[in-house]
Amino acid sequence: MAHRVVRPFPLSLDGLTLIDLNVGDERSDWGGMEDGLEAEGYIESVKDAPVKPVEQSAELQRRRGR
Repeated sequence: MAHRVVRPFPLSLDGLTLIDLNVGDERSDWGGMEDGLEAEGYIESVKDAPVKPVEQSAELQRRRGR
């Protein structure tokens, strides 16, 4: 599941390389740390956003008889 950063912090998945995460960044790979980071208020779950229907062009609507 994807999570969004709500408080900036550095993250290290391998113990050596730091990744600076900023507010709004989204990731799905947290190396098993997502529960603790979410409990401490660093990240939040990204809910599935409703899919907005695609508006059809006037030409396509005309061809389809709408």
